[in-house]
Order: sequence, then structure tokens, then C-alpha cells
Amino acid sequence: MRRFIYVLLFVILSSFILTACSGNQDIDSEGTAETPEEETEKVLKLSAPGEIPQISPTMADNDFSFDVINQVFEGLYRLNKDGEPELAIAAEEPEVSEDGKVYTFTLREDATWSDGSAVTAHDFEYAWKKAVNPETGAAYGPQFEEIVASATEILVGDKPVDELGVEALDDLTLKVTLENPVPFFKELLTTATFFPQSEEFVESQGEQYATSSDTTLFNGPFVLEDWESTDSKWTYVKNENYWDKDTVNMDRIEFNVVKDTNTAIQLYENDQLDRVNLDGDFVDKYSTNEEYHTFLTGSSRFLKMNQGKDGETTDLANVNIRKALNMVIDKEEIVNGILNNGSIVSNATVPQGIAKNPDTGEDFRTENGDLVYYDIEEGKSHWEAGLEELGKEELEFDLTTSDSSTNKLIAENLKYQWESNLPGLTINIRSVTPKLSVAANVNQEYELILTGWAGDYQDPLTYLNLFITDSPGNHTGYSNETYDEYVLGSKSNLADKPMERWNALLEAERMLIEDSAVLVPLYQTGTAYLQKDYVKDYITYPVSADNYKWVDIQQ
Repeated sequence: MRRFIYVLLFVILSSFILTACSGNQDIDSEGTAETPEEETEKVLKLSAPGEIPQISPTMADNDFSFDVINQVFEGLYRLNKDGEPELAIAAEEPEVSEDGKVYTFTLREDATWSDGSAVTAHDFEYAWKKAVNPETGAAYGPQFEEIVASATEILVGDKPVDELGVEALDDLTLKVTLENPVPFFKELLTTATFFPQSEEFVESQGEQYATSSDTTLFNGPFVLEDWESTDSKWTYVKNENYWDKDTVNMDRIEFNVVKDTNTAIQLYENDQLDRVNLDGDFVDKYSTNEEYHTFLTGSSRFLKMNQGKDGETTDLANVNIRKALNMVIDKEEIVNGILNNGSIVSNATVPQGIAKNPDTGEDFRTENGDLVYYDIEEGKSHWEAGLEELGKEELEFDLTTSDSSTNKLIAENLKYQWESNLPGLTINIRSVTPKLSVAANVNQEYELILTGWAGDYQDPLTYLNLFITDSPGNHTGYSNETYDEYVLGSKSNLADKPMERWNALLEAERMLIEDSAVLVPLYQTGTAYLQKDYVKDYITYPVSADNYKWVDIQQ
């Protein structure tokens, strides 16, 4: 789950300011700095959108946790610099049965955990079974649904966990049985939910697992040093037990939480940050700077509307009210007036550039088109119809958002547009920390919430799978059997029927947005940023977490 996205305030103590590539220096009797003969440390300095909630690959439920997990854990495959899956813990490509359903992986012998113990096939079997166990409550356990054999039945309690189609044949051999051939299976294996975990270690830590450096074992390019989940700064340190450590260039990557864009830019200009995201007027100010860059991500930003849970409905269960909230927002004001960073207006869920028609090559977004549109008068008509159906003359909703400067501006703009265009509507902005915003979303303790999804792999399914009935990623109260059939079918009986699958996903998105107005799509996220010229191979993808494995400083 890229999946929601995303820069926050940190007070920098001047005595701790480090410069990139700096090493310790001694002062001689004449006051001259003497540089040690040994090679200086390579240190990259970055900012983060908030405290790290936790980093369990099984229990993570937000994009920020997944970003961290991608640096300190690793699965059978890892995305390479070009965004293609390459072998990681898997030593070689698997043997695949003729029907495409059984994969047999051989693990590399030199893969170890950060304490030096071996990463084994048993670690994968344990982690996958933990993810689908309904008692675990893993947010992205449904990633296995209709893909790994028996996962669907296990997730709803109809089969025991031990029947999941994964088996460690020995320490270095992992057998995986699928329900159907899955064309994007390798891409799935690069995502956190499919990463291994050491059963003995995890069980010994109990509920504290992955909430601090001491309660986590790492097997990725880096380890987190002296980290607690409440910390506002932390450091990635090169993992000396990583099987591919010779390709890891950075000794340390230091993070500080920064809430305000202006503060982050000041730190960047003072060489206290090596990369910083820009928005609003800062884009115009720095757009001609040689260190200015942009790219369009695969992140979809939207508002969720809570229709109710546990048998109780809310006023937002009324489809006319939801359509009214959708139709009276001029999204250009947000994209051009607030963000100004290359983001583009979104009128659906699946971003552009994610998937192409298997026959014609047409982009999914182009083919399905805009599923909502800006029309104040029609929006008012839906609003009046909804109020009449509810028997009310006015409504009041809380809008929850994280407390970054950008999110606050977006929330204030939404409040102004909604209240100006829909008579009788009152919006109360609830600005909280990113950690509390994630909790409100996951626990469905909100009325309206500004959130999003960055996707796990380049397929429309990763965006639409969130909203099937009872999905831990849904959090809206939406449930539609036909929608479920389209989405689940796209990874089961339609998986090897490209055009039928494509059409099912197109129809599912139309049902979600055009017919049911489950979300208020806002924008596809662009990123404008400044990056020091000496920073090389900082790898980003349209979807999936950033990758620091190859990042380097070359001065």
C-alpha cells in the first residue's frame, strides 16, 4: 500500500550540521585542519515527511513505511535502475511448471540477516503465512488473494494458514504454487509484503518487532542505526552483511524531519540537505536553477469519503452528496496555484503512464478518459437531491489531513471551494501529524481524508484492488459484488486473457468513480526538486519506493 506519499519541520541543532562527504578533522597546534589519510565517509543528507510509524514488511500500511522498508529489507527480486525486476535473494531464475502455476526458487547462499544468520526459504514461508493469517490483520495480506494458492480462503478463515501455496523444501529451496498464471508475479515479489522475516527473531520481539533498531533484523543494503519509531531523525548505515555490499556506495544516509518547504530550502542552500522537494512559488523561483528537476510519478492523490462501518452508515453513504463534493472542485487551482510542481489534474483513479492496452498500445488513462468533471451547477443539483434524501438542510464534515505546509494549503482551498459552492455545507479542517493521519485512515476514523496511493507495480490492479469489499486498504465502507468480480477476476480467471482482463479493469474503474463516486480524485503527483550535482544514481520509479542502493556522491 504505495505506495498514499509527502516535506515536514525539524529544528536543526547547528552543532550537528554535517557536510556531504565530510570526515573527522584534527586541528594542529597552529590551528590548521588536518585531514586524516584514510578515505572520508560518504554521507548523504535528506529530509523525511514524518516519523517512521513502523517497518514490519507484514504490518506496514503506508507509503512512507514502505519507502524505508525498501532500503533495509529485500525479497526474491529487487527493481534495478531501470525499474525492472532483477534477482536479489533468489540466486537464479526459478523453475516454472508447464502450466505456469508452480515456481521453484533457489536462494543465494550468501544472503544473511544483519546479525550474520542466514536468510532461508523458511523465512519466506513464515512471512507469507503470517501476512495472510486473518489473526494478523496485515493491511496488504490481500496482495496474495487470488494469486498464491489458497490465500483467498485463508484470508476469510475458510482454510488453515498451513495450506497456503508456499513451502520451504529445504533452507535454500522455496516452492510457490499459484492459483493461476500471473503475468506480473515478478513485480509483486519486489514489494514489501513478499519479503522474508526470521521467525525466531520476530516472535522473540512480540509487538515491539520493527519499532526500533534493536527490535529489527535487516537484510537489505542498509540498516537503521539507533532508531526509535518516535524519532525525528535517523540514519541509514551501509549493511556490512548485505550480499551485494560492494555495489552500495554510501556509508551513511542521514534523515531529518522537516515540515515546512521554506525551512527545507534554507537547509538545502546552506548545504545541510542534498535534495529537497519544491512546491508553489518555490517552483517558479528555482525553475531556471541548474539543480532543478521534475518528473511525473505514478502516485494518485485523492479524498476518501467514509460511508460507514460496522453496519452504521454516515451522510456520505448518499451517492448524490459524494457526487456533489466531486463536481464543485476546480482542481486547476490546486495543481497550478498550490503545487505548481508538474502534478496534473486527475479525474479518475489509475494514473497515466501505468499500463497500455495489450492490443492497441493505448494508455489506460487515455482509453478510460475523465470519469468526473467540474460543473458547479450540476454539483449543486446533486447536493440538493442528497439533502432532500437525507431530510436535512445542512451538513458538516471534518476534513483530516497531515500537517505539512502543502497539505494545509490544499485543505484550506477545498474548504473554501466546497463551502462557496454548496450552500449549507461546513468543513472543519483537522490537521494532524502524518502518523495520526495514517492511523485515522487505516482505522476508518475520519469523515473526509486527504490521502493517496503510489502503487506497488505497473498495473491498474494495484490501484483498484484497494477498494474490493473488506480489503484492509479500502477504509471507505464501499462494497459492490460486481466490482469485486471484475477486480478479483483480473488476477485469477482472467489473468491469462489479456483483453478480457483489460476490459474488466476499465469497467471496474468506471464503477468506482463514475457510478459510485467512492473517491474524489484530485491530482497525479508530479515532483519538482533541487538536487546537488554531486548526487548520482538516486533512483526513483513511477511506482514503488525510491531505491538508495546505488546512490553515490561524486565530487
